[in-house]
Amino acid sequence: MLSDIIDISPGSLISIVGAGGKTTTMYTLASELAAKGLRVVTTTTTNIYFPSHGETDTLIVSAETSTLLKMVNSAWKQYQRITVAAKAIGAGKVSGLQPDQPFELLIKGGADVVIVEADGARHSMIKAPAEHEPVVPLQTHIALLLMNAEAINQTLSAEIAHRPECIAAVLGINLGDILTPEHVARLMTNKHGAMKNIPKTANVYLLLTHVTEKNRAITGAMAELVQRSDKKMRVLCSSRPGQWSIAF
Repeated sequence: MLSDIIDISPGSLISIVGAGGKTTTMYTLASELAAKGLRVVTTTTTNIYFPSHGETDTLIVSAETSTLLKMVNSAWKQYQRITVAAKAIGAGKVSGLQPDQPFELLIKGGADVVIVEADGARHSMIKAPAEHEPVVPLQTHIALLLMNAEAINQTLSAEIAHRPECIAAVLGINLGDILTPEHVARLMTNKHGAMKNIPKTANVYLLLTHVTEKNRAITGAMAELVQRSDKKMRVLCSSRPGQWSIAF
């Protein structure tokens, strides 16, 4: 389990950015931590779909910090996993909190851990952020950067990437070029790429989803390049949701 590999102590604020499984990772990690007796808030600073059955124990919706704190503190009497959002926005989605609110929930809302989905990717494999992204709380203790390993050695296009033009700009390549392991490693460690807005004090993990026997070699090559960088980033791999290992 991810919670067995990453050192997550009570009082942690975790932000998840990137592409390739953020929402699944958020709710799975919350369930793992709740099973260990921790009270966990899941939330977003962007937009997410209404939680489905099994992803959370209850959903609390309010834009006002004082109301959220009151409702969350009361909900711990009955629940272990609480999802928080600002308002319903239609199309089955809820909008997220202001960047300072997750930390308020951590220090005043009775939560042991708060997990924030701080980025959007429209179900793409890989992305680079636009000017307004990601919305990462400054108090983040742990940053999880996600990427679908199947994007490596694929042609850079909207078919696999969210904001492919931003990826091209960060890497100095063109749409239609191949995303080599070297390219992807640079994107994952670039301050204008996956590392954008990540606090310098945060512990950073690169989480590679959809690692298969077919792509294991090129994924390993990319992971080695990341771990050689000066970003002090640990790389973890997953072949199926909820099952993780230290990279190669």
